[in-house]
Amino acid sequence: MNIKRIVVGVYAVNCYIVYNDDKKGFIIDPGGDSDDIFKFVDEEKIDLEFILLTHGHGDHIGAVKLVKEKYDLPIYASIKEKNLLKDPIVNLSKSIPPFKQIELVADKWLSDEEIIDFYGESLEIIETPGHTVGSICILMGDVMFSGDTLFRMSIGRSDLATGSFEEIHNSMKKLYSLKKDYRVLPGHGAESNLDFEKENNPFMKNIKNS
Repeated sequence: MNIKRIVVGVYAVNCYIVYNDDKKGFIIDPGGDSDDIFKFVDEEKIDLEFILLTHGHGDHIGAVKLVKEKYDLPIYASIKEKNLLKDPIVNLSKSIPPFKQIELVADKWLSDEEIIDFYGESLEIIETPGHTVGSICILMGDVMFSGDTLFRMSIGRSDLATGSFEEIHNSMKKLYSLKKDYRVLPGHGAESNLDFEKENNPFMKNIKNS
């Protein structure tokens, strides 16, 4: 699979456009700068099939409605993110510029360990609450899209609405238990690898001794 990262919005969200050699694709976290997204998709003639959200904060959903309307796409998100997505106060879109009040309802609600088959490629949904109650990671081959759960040498903040440090710590344990050295593509910042994070990330490296 081909993966194009486009950094969008004032909060520098990593939006990922994932597509196969037949140009069938999907988009993860279109958080803003819809013109940049449209330019790449249209120039590459990618046939997008759905929008996949790692969580529902305003900086990750800022361009969802525009992308959905232009390409007539369904939205996929965790069922546990349902209330956050429809509440502009809780999802921060009301209080943090430049967002306006964003209310979303997914077309497909996802559950833990659910598998999405995408032209023979399996996308496994892993619930990783803590940053928000409905945060997920997506496993695809040797790649992990980690949203705002796991960053290079850090983790997502847990002090916002529906967040929990205890839960994100438990999510780190869950990710630590994965055996494959995934290429980690986070919601912000540089990519990493899971084995590197297990050994060096201050929020993961002591898990084996706990």
